[in-house]
Amino acid sequence: MNKLLTLVLLFLPTLFVSLVPGDTYAAPSFPRDSRTALPLQVGGTTVVIQNPVNGMSFQTGQTIGIASTSNAAGGVAFVQLFVDNVAITTSSPDGGVPISPYFVVQYWTTTPGNHTITVKATSSQGVAGQSSIFVTVGGGPPTVSPTRTPNPCVVAARFIGDVTIPPGSVIQPGTTFQKTWQVQNTGSCIWINTYTIQNIRGGTLGATSPSPIPFTQPNQTVNITLNMVAPQQPGTYTSVWQLRAPNGVLFGPQLTAQIQVPQTGCNGVPQVTSFYASPSTIRQGQSTTLIWGPVYNSDQVKLQTPAGSSPVQAPGQNVLSPLVTTSYILTAFCQGQRVDTVATVNVSNPPPPTPTPPPQQQNSIFLSPAQFAGVGAVNVPVQYFYNNQSAPGQIQLTAFNNFGQVVGNAAVGAIPYSPQFTTVTVSVPSGYQNAVQIQGCLVDRTGNPLICSVGLGIR
Repeated sequence: MNKLLTLVLLFLPTLFVSLVPGDTYAAPSFPRDSRTALPLQVGGTTVVIQNPVNGMSFQTGQTIGIASTSNAAGGVAFVQLFVDNVAITTSSPDGGVPISPYFVVQYWTTTPGNHTITVKATSSQGVAGQSSIFVTVGGGPPTVSPTRTPNPCVVAARFIGDVTIPPGSVIQPGTTFQKTWQVQNTGSCIWINTYTIQNIRGGTLGATSPSPIPFTQPNQTVNITLNMVAPQQPGTYTSVWQLRAPNGVLFGPQLTAQIQVPQTGCNGVPQVTSFYASPSTIRQGQSTTLIWGPVYNSDQVKLQTPAGSSPVQAPGQNVLSPLVTTSYILTAFCQGQRVDTVATVNVSNPPPPTPTPPPQQQNSIFLSPAQFAGVGAVNVPVQYFYNNQSAPGQIQLTAFNNFGQVVGNAAVGAIPYSPQFTTVTVSVPSGYQNAVQIQGCLVDRTGNPLICSVGLGIR
């Protein structure tokens, strides 16, 4: 019994080894310190190529963008682009910090032939995943199937509105302008640099067709702008455009640029919209403003004032200060025809100032002929009226000889208010016979003469 048990125990290890597949057996190994082991990868790494679509054709020398989105547990560390198993470029998230999902556009310039494009993403934990598509450059049907063919994306767009130049806008002949539409990407494809906008009818109005459009992700709204030029000939012009996918398919709504180009010059009767003065009534010395609005169908506009007639721009205005009531004429011309519009400014004279009422009775002074009053003196009878203006007043007398020289003077101060008669003696040092003329003045307290008179001296 003991011998049999010993044989069984010796045979069991041999039996166990024979059940393990392979020629050799490797015993499992475990890290000595679990803290140095790599973190456990949860989930795989997936790559979806969104553009181009599998099976697309391109021209030789065309630079295309390969747009992809990668997902990985722990974040995507870097993404590699391969064409026919040849590495083209490597991209990493900003700052080198792994993220998930990670969207990137990588570029490749096409060469003739059939090519397999592969995008390989590697996670922060070293787990890689990839996806491939097949494209043709320069013609020729596909000969090799891609390793993986994701579901093709859908191109679609929605018109939001006209940002500039709404339909019917008037643009002068030869004028450059920018037409902008706002469009939303309502499909699942990303509009990369191979997407364009193309004119489908009505002419391009000077714009380039096809023209590139901004990079746009699904559900994003973008402004698409074209530089255009209005034709020289008058009329209504409609230019219709549509978005174009890299494979040449037109999609989305038709985008329209509609403008009106007016006729140059004029024909017929001019039209003056308005012409008036504000205010229309002023006092002398005040100002008013002449205002006129747009003038249509005219080749010249003139404003006529008392100073003459001169060309003006319409609309416009002019500030004036007429001294009297004046009419102004705005004239619009069109090939010999004219239309006159009149605006009148009424000017009233300012009221005269209120005069200062004169005194009830004016100051007055009267000198009788001088009388001999002894050697070297004469008496002058003076009759006066003083109305008490700037009182107290006084009487000043001055004697003159035949040569107009002063030969004597005298004064009487603090004269009373009322009519008075007084006699004033004037001393004449060289003799009374030299006093041939006497001047008398009624003077106020400041010495200012109020009124003067002249009397006869001794003859």
